Formats: sequence, structure tokens, C-alpha cells
Amino acid sequence: MNDDSFSTRLRNLSKDYYQNHIGFNEYRATRKSILDQIDEEFNGHQVVKQKSEEQVESSMFMQTVAFFANTDLLVKDKDKSD
Repeated sequence: MNDDSFSTRLRNLSKDYYQNHIGFNEYRATRKSILDQIDEEFNGHQVVKQKSEEQVESSMFMQTVAFFANTDLLVKDKDKSD
């Protein structure tokens, strides 16, 4: 596929979204698919379709760390004000 067809597909997708012909989730999923195709064709990068179990666990761990780090700051700030 050439540059023009990718460009045309992205342009048409954007137009459909901004004219409310498709929803946000469909827009994002389709855009991701097109961008992944561009990445594969021009960079030779194969896109992994699903997250591995290790990535999911790592993501959950980082979310937990971020949550407790934020609450820890709130507690320290509250202690200082007392």
C-alpha cells in the first residue's frame, strides 16, 4: 500500500469521526489499526495483538505503586499541616 492510501484512509476516518458518523471507540480502534499497518509496512515492526500476562501484571503493579505513592504524599502533607 502506498503513502497516499494510508493518508486517505486516515483523512476519511477523521472526517467520519468529526461528523459523528462513528463513535470514539470505533475511531480509536480503526486509527490504531491503520497506524499499526503503517508501522509494519514502513518500519517492518510487527505489532503484538494482545498484552502478555507479564505486561498486564507489570501494568497492575505500576498502577498500584502510583496509587499508593499519591496517597502517601497526601498523608505526609496532612501531617505537616497538623
